[in-house]
Amino acid sequence: MASLNWSTTLIMYLERNSSSNYTTQCIFDITFILRYAGTLTVILGLIGNFLSIIIFSRKALRSRSCSMYFLALNVSDICVLYGYIIECLLFYGYGIQLLSNSFMCKTIIFLIYASTDISNYLLTLAAIDRCVLISYRTAHYRFCRKSVAKFLIGFVIFLFSLINSHFLYGFRVDQNGVCLPTTIEYIYFYVHHYDTYIDIIKTVLIPFLIISICNTFIIIRLTRKHNTLSRTASTRRSRRRQEKDRQLTSFLLLTSILFIVLSLPSEINDFLRTNFTRQFQIQYACQLWTSTIILILLHQINHASHFYVYTLTGPIFRKEFKKFLCPYRKTLHKNDLYDYSRRQSATSRFTHHDDGDERRLSFFLKQTHSLGRVSYKSDV
Repeated sequence: MASLNWSTTLIMYLERNSSSNYTTQCIFDITFILRYAGTLTVILGLIGNFLSIIIFSRKALRSRSCSMYFLALNVSDICVLYGYIIECLLFYGYGIQLLSNSFMCKTIIFLIYASTDISNYLLTLAAIDRCVLISYRTAHYRFCRKSVAKFLIGFVIFLFSLINSHFLYGFRVDQNGVCLPTTIEYIYFYVHHYDTYIDIIKTVLIPFLIISICNTFIIIRLTRKHNTLSRTASTRRSRRRQEKDRQLTSFLLLTSILFIVLSLPSEINDFLRTNFTRQFQIQYACQLWTSTIILILLHQINHASHFYVYTLTGPIFRKEFKKFLCPYRKTLHKNDLYDYSRRQSATSRFTHHDDGDERRLSFFLKQTHSLGRVSYKSDV
């Protein structure tokens, strides 16, 4: 029985100012994996991120500074997924090339790198926010505020847009309609420096170290102060506030674990591939490309799964999600209570009026009866 082979075309950057399209035959269909698994990931991710934006914008959650970071994180994740759709999914999964336009080439490459950095550092800011809130009683009044969160979000967006702005002039479209670096020097810088160890250090290792340190402090403080916080929460309002903070901290811990587990392998793979010889890459093209596709999908799952993590782990998030889905229940409940109170008050007034009449009638009869007895005695 003859084995089935699928044709796979890969684009390789050469050490001169051009690209090379290399076509190989694989015993498994890489396009099938990317087309269906990637499409499912993107659809679920976009739906989940839009729903997360709506939920974190609701009054019950938007007052927390950490919620602002999660809100901005979901917006940035949407940008990452859009960039992935255009740069990878449409081209390798469906054969649709949208980067043959110079504007799209520069903008999408910039969007992918900038939004990925912004997402990772927004998660880092959320970790710092939770660490300060739990560890420092006096500092959190100055740092864990919505105004501070908005400023830091704007600063992170500006900073990493500036750092990745070189993609706006460093990429172009060649004569074959392929989006690639402009010059030989920039190709060498991009392939051997920026997209390898610089990207790993900047995008993964620095956020990973900061998040790990913050999470360690958070876990230690939560373990030590659990009973103290429970005793301190003497009022219902303070207990509710601390419950929201506890659940936002749980969101952060799980999201951080996903970030480390799902993002780091893809960056390591990019670093290793640049150190392989061209002959090795051609010989094992199917295996390398398959592993790359799987790791890219894992990386996109990191940006697509936050809503489902929040829903599975956060009762308050689920409660706000249910209110968003069924807003009429709350309105009807309030109206029913209002109508019931009106009916009760009307009934109580009517009942009170009848009781007063009965008491007055009874008093009148008693007085009449006593006067009758007095008049009878006087006649006798």
